[in-house]
Amino acid sequence: MSDKQPIPIPAEQKWQDFRQIVLPVIVFLLCITGVMLLWWNKVSPSSVVGEARSENIILSSPRAGLLTKVNVGRFDSVKEGDPIASIDYSMDPDFADATVEWVRAQVDLLTLTIDPMQRARTALNYNQLRLDWLNERTSVAALNIELQNSEKEFKRIESLFKENLVSETVYNKAKTDRDSYAVQVQQKSELVASIEQALREAQENDPTSQLDEIQIQRLDQGLSRVEGLLDDIVLYSPIDGAIGSISKQTGESVQPGETIATISSSEVKKVVGYVPQPIHLEPKVGMEVEIRTRRPSSSGLFSFFGANGQVKRAKITKVSNRLEAVGSGILRSRTAYKKVLPFTIDLVDDDGKPIKLDIQPGELVDIHFVGEKG
Repeated sequence: MSDKQPIPIPAEQKWQDFRQIVLPVIVFLLCITGVMLLWWNKVSPSSVVGEARSENIILSSPRAGLLTKVNVGRFDSVKEGDPIASIDYSMDPDFADATVEWVRAQVDLLTLTIDPMQRARTALNYNQLRLDWLNERTSVAALNIELQNSEKEFKRIESLFKENLVSETVYNKAKTDRDSYAVQVQQKSELVASIEQALREAQENDPTSQLDEIQIQRLDQGLSRVEGLLDDIVLYSPIDGAIGSISKQTGESVQPGETIATISSSEVKKVVGYVPQPIHLEPKVGMEVEIRTRRPSSSGLFSFFGANGQVKRAKITKVSNRLEAVGSGILRSRTAYKKVLPFTIDLVDDDGKPIKLDIQPGELVDIHFVGEKG
C-alpha cells in the first residue's frame, strides 16, 4: 500500500481564496465598525470625565483645652451622633479663677445699690435673694475648680502610690482633700437649689427689683461660662461616614479652631465634571446630562464586553467661571496637569429627591451631554 501525499495548493489559489472568502469578511467587519463609530459620534451625546464627591466635615476645637479621649481611628465608620472626641476646657485655672473673682466683686457692688431701709425691712426680699443666689453660685463654681484640681492631684498621687513612690500618708491626704471638696460642692449646690426655690416664692410677693437687670444677666452669663468650663465637651459626628484623618491624639493640647479630625460622608451627593481644553463643550446651568458609571454589570451578556452598570440623568447646577488644573490620573493626559473647566451636578431630581448611584467618593464616571433645559 503506497502512501499518498496531499496535493499542494498553489500560492495563487491561496491568494484567490483569501480574496474571495476572508477579505470580504474583514472588509465587512471594518465597514460595520466604521458605521457604528460614525453613528456613535452622531447620535450619542458628547462626554467628559467626572468625579464623585461627598461631604467632608472638619471637627475643630472651639476653645483651648486638653484632648482627654479620642474614640475613633482612621478609616473607622461612624454614624451621625457618635462621640468622636472629648475635650477638657478647664485646663486654664487662671481664667476660671479670674472670672469667679470678677463675679464676686460685681455682686458685692450690687449689694451696695440696694436701699438700706429695704435691707433692714426684710432680709429675705427678692433683691437680696437674687444676690445670695449669685454669691452661692460663685462659691459653687470656685469649689468645683478646687474639686477638679484635687481630683487630678489625687489620680497622680494614686498612680505613684501603686508604684510605692509615695507614702500612705501622702495618699490619704490627697484622698481626704478630694473628698472634702466633693462634700462642700454638694452642700453648696443644695443651698443654691433652696435659694432658687425661695426666689420663686419671693417673686410672687415682691416681683419688683431695684437691681440692674442688664448687670444681673452679665453676671449670670459669666458664671455660666465658668460652669461650662468645668465639664468635658464631647464632639459628635454630624453625619454618617468614615474618619478621613486624625490630627490630634489623646493627651495633646488643642487651640481654638485647631482641627481634631475630618469625616467624609459615605454618600455621594454630587459629581464634578471636567471639560478639558480646548473647550469643545459649553456646560450651562440646567443642562441635562447622563452620568454613566464605569463599573461593569454584575451579570448579563453585556458584562462580558464591560458595559456600564448604571446610567442616571441629572442636571448641571453650577459652572465655574475659571479654569483649574487636574492631575493626569483623571483625564489620562500625557502631561502631569491639564487645564479644565469644572462644573457641578447635584444628585437630586426636580422634586428634590436624591438620585442614587452605586459609587464611592472619588470614583470616576462618564458624563454625557444630553441637551439644555427646555
